[in-house]
Amino acid sequence: IRNELPNVLFLLVGDGMQKSWLQEEARKRKLENIRFVGPVPKREVFKYILAADFGASVLKKVDTFKTIYSNKTFDYMACKKPIFMLIDGVSRQLVEDAGCGVYVEPENPENFKRVLSEWTAKDEETLEEVGESGYSYAKRYFDRKYLADQYLTHLQGISNKVNVPTSD
Repeated sequence: IRNELPNVLFLLVGDGMQKSWLQEEARKRKLENIRFVGPVPKREVFKYILAADFGASVLKKVDTFKTIYSNKTFDYMACKKPIFMLIDGVSRQLVEDAGCGVYVEPENPENFKRVLSEWTAKDEETLEEVGESGYSYAKRYFDRKYLADQYLTHLQGISNKVNVPTSD
């Protein structure tokens, strides 16, 4: 990727399970466009997101992860950043419904390289619109008051269906 996309810098923040292996691979391959930053408090992670052009949510390609939302995805949406979603299932559906990024097949480096090349070529206005779309979607559908109202409506629907015997 270094030679084909020389203007791309990958910044990996935190301590994932494969960090040591990734650092060793980057060293062995002499990849100069990858930086590793240790864990930072949640209040500081937004500085890194805001400085980035894109966010990436990445998990191993297993069926279990098809049913979870990545917390990072919501951080990127809050910061109005386009997202590379390398998680299939509900997370992929979220990004597609929100129009805030693109699905990239997990564990498929050729697909990632192609998508990364396409998205880094997009104009700034388009990327801003994509980021704004994610922000608007999250604000509308993941607002705590909205979710609480949805939950209450659901509970009321259940309670209306239950026939509670009355004592005569």
